[in-house]
Amino acid sequence: RRQQESDTPMLEQTLPGDLHPSDWTLRDTAVKRFRRSAADYKLDIPDLVRPPHILEKTCAYLEEWVMERDRQGPDPRFPSNQQPPSLDVYQFIWDRTRMIRKDFILQNFIGTGGKCNAAAVRCHERIARWHAMCEHQLSHMPD
Repeated sequence: RRQQESDTPMLEQTLPGDLHPSDWTLRDTAVKRFRRSAADYKLDIPDLVRPPHILEKTCAYLEEWVMERDRQGPDPRFPSNQQPPSLDVYQFIWDRTRMIRKDFILQNFIGTGGKCNAAAVRCHERIARWHAMCEHQLSHMPD
């Protein structure tokens, strides 16, 4: 749906054979973006909530393919083959990891009184470490 609406950020667009493996499509790189629950949009529909093992795979994909894009040199998806701006990468990851955390909450992985498993802990640790590192790096950037 997002592809039909031209709503795919540059960090999700594929470059098979160049930046990504040759058999990858947008279905391999698109990550569920954050949405709030609303009267006309329910998030807790079982088919829309990713299970913990998929959320962990999503975290791994974001770490391996997206989180370091601003430090890996030129990216052909960006104008003039520039590297992605650090703030763009941060905002993209912040949005996607927020939905990962939301999917855990929708499944009652909330710590005290809720469920807990190793995948949930690993994902939350990875996300927290990344955010702490980024806050430190962004604090040293000029305005």
